[in-house]
Amino acid sequence: MLADHPPTIVRAELLNSTPIEGVEIDPYILVQFSNGQSRQVTDDDDNVIFKWCRCEYTASSDTQEGPRLCIMTGKPATMQCLLPDVTFEINGQEYTHEDAYFSSVEEFMKAWPFHKRHKREGELLKPRRQDPSRDFVNVWQEISQSRVYVPQKQDVGRILKLECIPISQNGLYTGKSMSIESAEVMQAPPLAPARSMMEVPQPPNSFDPRAPKATFKVLTYNCLADIYANPQAYPYTPSWALPWNFRKRNLLREILGYQADVLALQEVQADHWKEFLEPQLDAAGYQGVYKQKTRESMGQDGKMDGCAILFRKSRFSLVEKHALEFNHVAMSRARGVGGKGGLSERALQCLLKDNVALVLVLEMSINGQPAGPSGRICVATTHIYQNQGFPNVKMWQVMTLVQELQKFTVPRQLPLILTGDFNSQQDSSVYEFLQRGTVNPNHSELQDDPQGILEHADIRHNLQLRDSYSALGKDFYSNFTATFTGILDYIWHTADRLRVTRVLEQIDHITLTAYTALPSPQYSSDHIALMAELEFSIVR
Repeated sequence: MLADHPPTIVRAELLNSTPIEGVEIDPYILVQFSNGQSRQVTDDDDNVIFKWCRCEYTASSDTQEGPRLCIMTGKPATMQCLLPDVTFEINGQEYTHEDAYFSSVEEFMKAWPFHKRHKREGELLKPRRQDPSRDFVNVWQEISQSRVYVPQKQDVGRILKLECIPISQNGLYTGKSMSIESAEVMQAPPLAPARSMMEVPQPPNSFDPRAPKATFKVLTYNCLADIYANPQAYPYTPSWALPWNFRKRNLLREILGYQADVLALQEVQADHWKEFLEPQLDAAGYQGVYKQKTRESMGQDGKMDGCAILFRKSRFSLVEKHALEFNHVAMSRARGVGGKGGLSERALQCLLKDNVALVLVLEMSINGQPAGPSGRICVATTHIYQNQGFPNVKMWQVMTLVQELQKFTVPRQLPLILTGDFNSQQDSSVYEFLQRGTVNPNHSELQDDPQGILEHADIRHNLQLRDSYSALGKDFYSNFTATFTGILDYIWHTADRLRVTRVLEQIDHITLTAYTALPSPQYSSDHIALMAELEFSIVR
């Protein structure tokens, strides 16, 4: 009977090449049963017993597979203090000689005034492994019996071993075990420096002085979906900093650290939204809505990205939610639905790019009470088509979205906040359209329309949109990679009842270039989060 036969472990693998302090190790374990069926082991599976062990000795740095980081700057280290009786106290954290790595002699000299020597009489120093052969590392301490393990501070510099023991369903029989060892556990990189809010020069106050006012913060962030985060796209990013297991905690910590009231996120992978981001942000007090792109998932369920809008439940409540699928609009217009602006078959095929937009109507709470219809705002986010060779597609998508938003918000006198990754710089036709409400017919991008997408388009709107970061001019980035640096992301708002009071400052250039570009161990997306604090005039 199957209950009497333990399964066979076919494969056991640690998917992260370099384990990192504080980052969960989620092993891949495949078992095969006596009836020939195979399956991947999950946390709910009782057919395998797990035993995590830590090597008793700290391995020498010359055998380490993952890079060490400078305790002063967080940059890759080039040297180590080997004095065994020395510790350094940096920013309230103590580092022994085993952890005392530096990026340069200058950084070592800066740290030296903060060292202490405390050799104790008769104390034996822990032997350090000098031979890279693992035959010399044979003393193990059991540390966990769970399938997933999160390395702790005491694991740094040590090798971990996972032993998998198959067991029969009746629990009476065990099969042949399989063990796998990790590389040495790497110290967690330092956290990203805090970013401050900058005051924005204020225009004359045209708000009704009698109307109550409230401030709230809106953040927009392209999170870099895991399906796009690969070494081919980002060869300069340390290999251990690209996997989702590392990036998800970094992104969550960064997003929560900004303490925004509304979050507009792009490139959110569907499975990661369901399994991690939504539950984690819900536990932090946010409620959210998600819209996946319209094309099929990439090979597996959930392997497609989309947009999400979340709001702090203590500040807002959800009134309405809507999604705009650009494919659906294009197909409707190609069939002649909606009259003006019909599209040819050639234009339609060019427009089927699967991008979407998400629109919420939120009602603000004041002193714990709903503000009523006059306290409602419309928040929209989108991720516009990326390919720079199709400015006509970008223009059509943005024009379509803005005109739909105008029809939706103006009759209801809803203030609008439009966020997202527009994949368009400040000299683009898209930016000119958003800012001015129209585009100069001689703009070069309007001339680049071989498919006739914009041939019958009425390129205008009357929303009086303002770029929340316009006061900074072009002296900031929202996308910073080794091949491109520029502004692609925006927070736009209507000007009648909303105005910007502060914006989140730019990340300093030294931090941005510490690992060449983004993503990096400190910032886990190739985009930079933007946030604006807005003052809202609540008309009674």
